[in-house]
Amino acid sequence: MGWKLVGGVPKEVKKAVLVCAPHTSNWDFPLALASFTITGLKVNYFIKKSWFFFPMNFLFKATGGVPVDRSKNHGMVDSMTLLLKESDEMIVVVPAEGTRSWVPKWKTGFYHIAKSAEVPIIMGFVDYKKKEVGFGPLIYLTDELEKDMLQIQNFFKDKTPKYRDKYNPVIF
Repeated sequence: MGWKLVGGVPKEVKKAVLVCAPHTSNWDFPLALASFTITGLKVNYFIKKSWFFFPMNFLFKATGGVPVDRSKNHGMVDSMTLLLKESDEMIVVVPAEGTRSWVPKWKTGFYHIAKSAEVPIIMGFVDYKKKEVGFGPLIYLTDELEKDMLQIQNFFKDKTPKYRDKYNPVIF
């Protein structure tokens, strides 16, 4: 299809939060999934419970999908933090925007999960202009929220989504 895989995740990273952006299309998922498969990266990700229907539920379970009922507030950050802390190996994928639609600012759950679980953040991206999918640098969080988020935001600012009108790379 003409796409190129860029970067990778160091083998020594056993636990992390993989924050992905931009996320404006259903095509983002198979492109990201291909990058995980090619690099041998085993991940877990949340997906709307409504997508877990036959036969799609088999695909999502096989690729690390975890169904989430978004109509209820279940303390997702606390639940994911606990799962990461209790696991020997786990990389959790979180779309930064939390949806494929335009949002005024990104969700920050990915940051709070990584900070509380004391794991690094891996940058994951899809760039439709360059036809690249892959991984950026690891971010080891400090005690300076604004500095950390600015570093994350700067990485994603030049990534081109499939639908520009649905992407807002603003964290704060």
